[in-house]
Amino acid sequence: MDSIFNSEVRVKILALLYGMEYCEYNYLLKKLNTTHGNLWSHLKKLEKEDYIEIKKYPLKKGVRTIIKIKNKGAEKFREYLNDLMEFSKKKV
Repeated sequence: MDSIFNSEVRVKILALLYGMEYCEYNYLLKKLNTTHGNLWSHLKKLEKEDYIEIKKYPLKKGVRTIIKIKNKGAEKFREYLNDLMEFSKKKV
């Protein structure tokens, strides 16, 4: 299993993004109930691995940050879910 999925926060980020065209940074921040620094570090790791795309748009007052899952991220997330399902089917 990919080490990206060793973090609950990263799994939740991908789960939220999986069904959306894009998501605003502040929505993720509120939904995940985490700190700016924690969320940003996980987003940067996902971006580095080419799972997500982060775009910033300047506004009159501040910046709008949009996060979008990339094809690779969606594919790896599906594989992760399939692995979980297979694991749950195995007998102990």
